[in-house]
This record gives sequence, C-alpha cells and structure tokens, in this order.
Amino acid sequence: MAPRHAKSPCCGTPVRRYGKRRRQCINCKRTWSIRQKKRGPKRVRTTQSLTTRILLDGYTLKQEAKHFPDLRRSGIAKRFLHGLTRVVNTPHSLPHGPYTLIVDGIYFKFQRREWVLYLMAVKPIHSHRMYFLDPVLIKGRETIAVWVETVDAIPAHIKKQIRGLVSDGLRGFRGLAAHHGWVHQRCHFHLLSSLVRGKGKRRYLTRGSSVRDDLLKAVHVMLRDEPKEMREHAKRTLAQYIAHPVCPAYVRRHILEFLEHEEDFRAYLTHPTLNLPKTTNAMESLGKLVRKATRTARTPVSLRLRAVAFLRLKKSMICNGWDTQN
Repeated sequence: MAPRHAKSPCCGTPVRRYGKRRRQCINCKRTWSIRQKKRGPKRVRTTQSLTTRILLDGYTLKQEAKHFPDLRRSGIAKRFLHGLTRVVNTPHSLPHGPYTLIVDGIYFKFQRREWVLYLMAVKPIHSHRMYFLDPVLIKGRETIAVWVETVDAIPAHIKKQIRGLVSDGLRGFRGLAAHHGWVHQRCHFHLLSSLVRGKGKRRYLTRGSSVRDDLLKAVHVMLRDEPKEMREHAKRTLAQYIAHPVCPAYVRRHILEFLEHEEDFRAYLTHPTLNLPKTTNAMESLGKLVRKATRTARTPVSLRLRAVAFLRLKKSMICNGWDTQN
C-alpha cells in the first residue's frame, strides 16, 4: 500500500514535527499536540477488594489502615465511597426464571424516625438459591401500599417471570398476589412463633400453656401433607380449644385467621411444581446480614448505598424449596 502522510486539520496540507509531541502545519504554521495531557492529579485506580472487605468480611475503616499506610482515615473513606458508587452503577444480571418472589421488610431509625428497607429476592423454581433485587428505603412504617409501589418498580422482564409470592403475612399481600395472578405462600414460622409467644423456661406458669400445646400440634398437622381425615380432626380440635376460656385472645385471633386463609399456608402442597419455600427464614437471615453490613451508616442515603452495594456483591444465598424446615 502507498504510504499516507498526515495532513493538517486546518489547511489539509502536510505537517512537520515540531518537538516530541507537537506538529505544525507547513502552510499556516499552526501547531498542536498529538497526545493531549490530562490536567490535574492522576486518577487513583481503585479495586473492589476494599469494598468487599468492609461489606462482606466485616472490616472497619480503622482496620483497613494497615492496607493503606500512606492514607488517613478520610482518604480510605473516600476510596470506599468511590467503590460503593462503582458497584451500584454496574449493571447486574439474574438467571432465567420462572421465579418465586420472596419479600421482607426491616426497620431502621434515624433521628428517632422509622425507616423501612424493603428487601426482595427471586428464586428460580428449579434452584435452591435466591438472587437479590435492589432494595427500596422508605420513611415510615411498613405498609402494603408501599409494597405495591415497590413491586410495580421491579423491571418488567423480571416481573413477567414471577409465578409465586412468599410473604410473612402482612395484611394485603394476598390481594397483591391475586392482582398479579401469583400463588401466595404465607410463612409457617411466623404463624408458629405467634402461637408460642411468652412460653419460656417457666412455661408451666403461663396462662393456657397446655391449651396452646394442643393448638400447636393441631396446626402442625394441618400444615403438613397429612390425610384429609387427620386434618379434619385437627380442624375440629382447633375450633374446640379456641373456645376454651384460658385460650389467650391473640392466639384465638391467629387461629381464626389461619382457618380463614388455610390455602395460603398450604400453597406449597397445592402447587408443587413451583417449589415454594414454606418460610421467609432466608430473608430473615439476609436482614441480619444487611444490618451487620450497614451498622456504621448514619444517614438514610448512606444506608441505601451500602445495602444496594452489599446485595450486589453477595448476589445470592441458599433458599430451599418446599422442603425448608420449620
């Protein structure tokens, strides 16, 4: 090929060297630099290791000083902030569905005001892992109205693959699942824990303790895949004991709600192909990990940034299907 000589951008005439990094137009004598040098200090290249150590491994900025002997704590904090921002701005992908959506909310307080971090995860029906969606932080108490807005904000390509919803039983989730055409599975653990509240080492002193023991056994029968005769007998037992004068009012209320919405607790049996978890225990564990990772956050903005970055880095965790233990 014939050599092509550089032409000047101004006149289109040949150019000549004018120092190491400059060229000159031979017609108008204009000069320019061929490699523009950026002004200001050089950009510090940060890695993900600092963010990972602090969020996933539990290190503090004070402990990170040994990795950055030439930086003060403010400099380490600035690098950590840059790392958080980069993780949050990096797009993340999920495995293919169909999914089960698992939700839970955890409370925080800033300046004596309550904030709720709405956690969401999707579990492919053929997998034993759940994958995290970005959480939403809203001021105020946990309400179904905010959950409706939060679920509506899920990207369309993910939401159209959701087939089931697992919740802790907050009033309104049943209607939310019905609105989207999802199967609703309520958490067994929340139901059982409400029946044993206040029973400790001195359980023999607790009012109605023996009645609650019988109620608990009957509820266990109705939650399991038992013959219809056994479940009908357990249902009659529940009706008998909730009318007992020593049965606490809150236990009676939970049992009546359970009998009214029994199908929500047995959805994992009526829809076995969805492989629904029976509890939200995995989300409860996730909430504890989020609290630990965000323990030093002092503002809602910092809390949300750290929570999103933590879930992006962790990506997923174990969440068994219908065989999850109570």
